[in-house]
Amino acid sequence: MFAYQIKQYGKQEQLFLNEIQKPVLSDNSIIIKVHAASLNPVDYRIRNGDAKYVLRYSMPLTLGHDFSGVIEAVGSKITRFRVGDSVYGRTPMTGTFQEYVVVGENDIAKAPKNLSLVESASVPLAGLTAYQGLFDWLQLKEKQSILILGGSGGVGHVAIQLALLTNAKVYTTASSEGKAFLQQFGHIEFIDYHKEKFYEVLPQVDAVFDMRGGDELTHSFDVVKTGGKIASITSIPTPSYAKSANMNWFYQMSLRAITAKMRQLARKKNIVFHSFLTQSNRQELEKITELVESEKLTISIQKIYPSSEINTAMKEISSGRVKGKIVVDFTNKEKIE
Repeated sequence: MFAYQIKQYGKQEQLFLNEIQKPVLSDNSIIIKVHAASLNPVDYRIRNGDAKYVLRYSMPLTLGHDFSGVIEAVGSKITRFRVGDSVYGRTPMTGTFQEYVVVGENDIAKAPKNLSLVESASVPLAGLTAYQGLFDWLQLKEKQSILILGGSGGVGHVAIQLALLTNAKVYTTASSEGKAFLQQFGHIEFIDYHKEKFYEVLPQVDAVFDMRGGDELTHSFDVVKTGGKIASITSIPTPSYAKSANMNWFYQMSLRAITAKMRQLARKKNIVFHSFLTQSNRQELEKITELVESEKLTISIQKIYPSSEINTAMKEISSGRVKGKIVVDFTNKEKIE
């Protein structure tokens, strides 16, 4: 089967088309023919080597974390899905830029009926990341206030909609283009980062959801109320995440040491800080599906690329200027180089 892979880490590294072995079916697994995959910032960060000391991958490496497709085979112990089902989801590890994926029942859900199968690929990782950040880690409650850093991106625009559904007061940093894009989702308080520094003008908030990292993450500690919470997807995972993911003792201790500075800052400010990686969760993905099908949640797709232009798509997602999601369509084999 085909796979789009990298040979080594590097910001300029190009995906190349390779022939690899098809996944093997086990009693508890499902084999899915991939129709489309979305691109996410985690993909270029892995390509760049940002996580190579925490997540150990061998080369060549297939990138990609979420997908849509049709079930081709199910193991003998699979009860929730059948051959021919249209599904979407995320893989436990990287590897969706390829012809087939093998997953478990907890990794997928039935694809939304009101989206095409290719469009559905835009939902799983962004949806789960936003959902888990807001409700599993920040435990956002009705009418609380939240700052979402990076609101116009793939995860950010989903998080804004989910926060608004809880009647939270939502603030976000945005450019004028980002503001124009996000106004479609409801009442949001905007801070133009070209003109103002959010930590100088923002009132104290109950929570911050960070998709930006760097100085913006550090300054977010200045705007959270005492006893408030910060969740980030840009920092090295914290021990709280390592424990929830059942990482071994060595990784938990390593992450404790690496994240000591940020956790110390959180203690000093009396703030709870979590940095996490998205986990597969069928039940949460089914909740997201219900919101999409009821049109309470919209996943905005900036562009769908043919597979032959996957490197162009990767360049675009790496720019940091994407409004919504980027999807790569694998269904037309004539488009595959």
